[in-house]
Amino acid sequence: MARSKIIFLVLVILAGAVVHLNLSRQVWENRRVVRQSIESGYVLPSQFNRVLALGHKGLYADYLFLNTITFFGERQMYREALSKEDWEYLVASLEAVTDLDPYFLDPYILAAGLLTWETRRFDDANRLLEKGMKYRDWDWQMPFYLGFNHFYFLKDNVKGAEYLMEASRRPESPGTLPHLAARLSYYGDRAKTGILFLTGILGQTTDERLRASLLLRKKALEGAALIEEQIERFKKVQGRAPKDLAELLSVGYLAELPAEPYGGDWVILPTGRVFSTSKFVPARKKKSAAEPAGRKGSDK
Repeated sequence: MARSKIIFLVLVILAGAVVHLNLSRQVWENRRVVRQSIESGYVLPSQFNRVLALGHKGLYADYLFLNTITFFGERQMYREALSKEDWEYLVASLEAVTDLDPYFLDPYILAAGLLTWETRRFDDANRLLEKGMKYRDWDWQMPFYLGFNHFYFLKDNVKGAEYLMEASRRPESPGTLPHLAARLSYYGDRAKTGILFLTGILGQTTDERLRASLLLRKKALEGAALIEEQIERFKKVQGRAPKDLAELLSVGYLAELPAEPYGGDWVILPTGRVFSTSKFVPARKKKSAAEPAGRKGSDK
């Protein structure tokens, strides 16, 4: 009799575990459906956020920023492309956070690492960084990121060098910045400067999903920089540019091509720069037409 009760209890526990597992899967799937259906939320204007903060602007800014990185992180988890409305929501959220607490470093780091590489919203990123440079007037990182954006993305070497010189005048800035500014204004070494920038921003980034994205891009730039170094070496020895990457390999300047982390093929552009057919962009899942449209983000 006692043995029958034990067997019965074991069966009940197993049945309960199966039911719990199925319910958990259903809840998670429902959560995902809800998340997909709400592409972006409403961001209150800053004057209302200041009232809602009830004198605790820093704490409320932390709360809003946590919502922002959670929103982005869930998209990254499922490798889903963000819509235009999603990006507008993220920008409006970062504006709201930095209006509440303009000394808060993390939103500026996120803007520098996300709005440029992922969606090419350079004006939005630079506007936020200009705010950071104004309020965090001791922080060399703000003008450094602005300088990088102007040099690497906007191809304005002169303006980029000006920002880097400003960064070099701020406390605890790397001693190499004046030299780097001079090199940028004259040579324009994009790949190596991109690696330097990403190394700096990775040192300030704690979100693991964003770190993974930036590390992937850094690996791609390191591959491009390695090939470009060998192209320059080939030019000095041979007195001409290589015809293609195959020639670099055949004469021994490269034992093999570095891995392209985005899955593309390396190519030499007419300018002599090295790029990839992937455009250094990860493949993302596209949303089906059947999925419901989300709410649009607000302007501040």
